[in-house]
Amino acid sequence: MFRLLKYSLLIIAQFAFAFPIVAQTPHATIKTEAEKLVTDNLGNAYLIDGATINKFDSIGVLQKSFSNKNFGAITSADATNALRIILFYKDFNRIITLDNTLSEVGEATALETIGFPLTALAAASHDNGLWIYDQTNFELVRLNRNLQIENRTGNLSQVLGIALQPNFIIEKDNRLFLNNPSTGIMIFDIFGTYSKTIPEKELKNFQVLDEHIIYYRKPELSEINITTLEKTVFDGIDPEALVVRIEKKAFFILKENELQIFNKK
Repeated sequence: MFRLLKYSLLIIAQFAFAFPIVAQTPHATIKTEAEKLVTDNLGNAYLIDGATINKFDSIGVLQKSFSNKNFGAITSADATNALRIILFYKDFNRIITLDNTLSEVGEATALETIGFPLTALAAASHDNGLWIYDQTNFELVRLNRNLQIENRTGNLSQVLGIALQPNFIIEKDNRLFLNNPSTGIMIFDIFGTYSKTIPEKELKNFQVLDEHIIYYRKPELSEINITTLEKTVFDGIDPEALVVRIEKKAFFILKENELQIFNKK
């Protein structure tokens, strides 16, 4: 049984599951070969399989699908804003923006045409902007809605004196989070000013929920308070889980051949 800690993982405040999840029956099970899963704050799940992204609601009903095979496989998807989904295709250096019906908004952005021929990461930013990590100059760059440079960090490898090979980026609640597996989670403000590093190493991705960073690393689900750095570790997750996500309306577990959805009671 999970320890019931105040606000830990936001489960008490917004989810109220009787744990462990592994002992419960999912409210919905979706057969899938997808290896990537993202979710939005409305409780929708987005399964990514190669060049295809499928959107399911919190009870497991397929809502929409999108596929563009011109740019290869989808490297990452950012559903932080449920009305504006950002797809990044690293191999072709392209970004596609989708609306909440997974319809394409405008044309694909060719990043090399605006001066960024080698982009490693991309994510949504406030006011319809974008964050990218420019691998050539080892810097974070914020593009506004017109794809003009609004903020940039300069060479972070030189500024911070560390080797950079980041693998994940997300903007949430007026902060920008950049994951560098060898050093931890780097936190910046929305202008790209460095704040601090949370020394949680070798992560692939994570969620930011209010003042907490949530991540799953077999066999545990962990929470770190961004301000105090207090860490809480929970077990009891299905040992076959590949990805675990928490949202207000549902809890998601992606396994090798299926997505399990546990709805809020």
